[in-house]
Amino acid sequence: MMRNRMIKVSMVIAILMQLVPFDLFAQKRIDQVIPDAEKRKVLRARKLYNQYKIYKGEQILKDLAKANPTIPYYHEALVQMQRQVLRHLRDVPAELESLAISAKADSLDKMDTDSSYAKHESMKSNIAISKKDTVEWDGFDSGFRAENVKKKKQVIEEKDPEEITEAVVTIDSTLLEEDFAGDDINLPLPNLKRDKSLEKQLKSLSELAQIPYESYRDDFIRNCRKATLQVEYADSASWYLREFLIDTLALEMPSNPVAIESFERGIEAFTEKLYKQAEIEFKKSIELFPAYYEAYMHLAETAYHIGKDSLAIANYHLAIQLQPLKTEPWENLSKLYEQQGKYKQSANAIISAICVYPQQHFMQSLKRIVQKDGLAFKSQWIPREVYPLSMASNYFEIAVTEKSPWWFYQMADQELRCCTDTSGVIQTNEITKEKYLEVYAWNKMLDSTSKDSFLFARAMRKAGFLDCYTLITCFHNDLYLQYADLVKKYPEKVKEYFYMLINWDNKKFDKLRNQFLPPKGKKK
Repeated sequence: MMRNRMIKVSMVIAILMQLVPFDLFAQKRIDQVIPDAEKRKVLRARKLYNQYKIYKGEQILKDLAKANPTIPYYHEALVQMQRQVLRHLRDVPAELESLAISAKADSLDKMDTDSSYAKHESMKSNIAISKKDTVEWDGFDSGFRAENVKKKKQVIEEKDPEEITEAVVTIDSTLLEEDFAGDDINLPLPNLKRDKSLEKQLKSLSELAQIPYESYRDDFIRNCRKATLQVEYADSASWYLREFLIDTLALEMPSNPVAIESFERGIEAFTEKLYKQAEIEFKKSIELFPAYYEAYMHLAETAYHIGKDSLAIANYHLAIQLQPLKTEPWENLSKLYEQQGKYKQSANAIISAICVYPQQHFMQSLKRIVQKDGLAFKSQWIPREVYPLSMASNYFEIAVTEKSPWWFYQMADQELRCCTDTSGVIQTNEITKEKYLEVYAWNKMLDSTSKDSFLFARAMRKAGFLDCYTLITCFHNDLYLQYADLVKKYPEKVKEYFYMLINWDNKKFDKLRNQFLPPKGKKK
């Protein structure tokens, strides 16, 4: 699979049709030391999840996130656990059906065993079977596309369970065998241990099936929204919001089975590091289906591995043309340029990814890249006390008191309801010339609070970039439609804003910087 396909937190999950308990291995996703007492709580939550005590397990994590609102670890632990449950909930009906079939097969085996003992002596001289009869249950994987199954299995086999980032859900497959040797019949005794295991698994899955998928998903999304509200780098939560709320259109897939088969052979060759063969197969699949986005992405990755950087870059750009609302081609381009030492091109590519969807870890990538070019970058992100205003609802999910500066932000809610659409874009009116509800509300807050607060926002307002600051730097998924409108209508302004962010310490911004953010030790 391509580099950086997923966010910083690697996601490893495989659901195989086997017959052992459902296990959730909590992530070790953040390089952060947490207190032993809280670590024990996280481990306790993981244990409860593994015992299907879902709500009890997540309540521990919710309490930890509430008690530590500015620490990403607890938010990430919660949403990653919930994401695992959602994956498993989707597959519970199929798993229950499979286990029911398995249980029925066991029951028939026991019936045959009981009757066989009664007839054993009389049948012994008349039966001659010289081979094994085996009932085998086929595996399946619904967490990834079929072409990725082999690689994902390999990753799981190589990793220690404690190091697995997300949940690994497995149901271990066993073989039901009857051994025969010549005329001698080895009659199987009832497998009581297996019966209990099946019974326990059926009970656990039945309890899991009682959790309503839709309401559980809604709670998961709320927790993702809360995480990105309170911490800057809630990487998993940021990714999940995009996955569930933005990337809702399925990729166009080929109807030509030969193109699919060629693509799958390419995946297999790539997994085995047979890059030349993979290149041939991916090119063939593209010839048969020129709109094959995934084939272009994998061909680019293959080209990179065999040293054909120009071909890799060309195919990433072709993938962008096919799917302009995907961030992955831009992110991979950025990584390629960074590895080549072309830091300006790398920064431009990751900024282009941000302009598609500003996942939180893209800002981290931008910071790393520009630092390699000798620049100091700071995103200037700040946490929010409230969710962005919405014309789609008439209540506040979080209502603050008058003591909070965000109270003035929320008071702007009613002023423009007559001329703001549900996306938050303001229509022509006599009240304001602002184009976005978010910017209008921020202006209200800045006008009504101390000049010593929100200093960078005030500097950006002075420079004419408050819209970029509030919708890009302080992006929240609730602002997506306003943000998308901004980057589409004003691409040059967005570029200027990023130039200012990257070069904020440059002398050309001394006057603006010193006016609002004077050097340490000097009074404003």
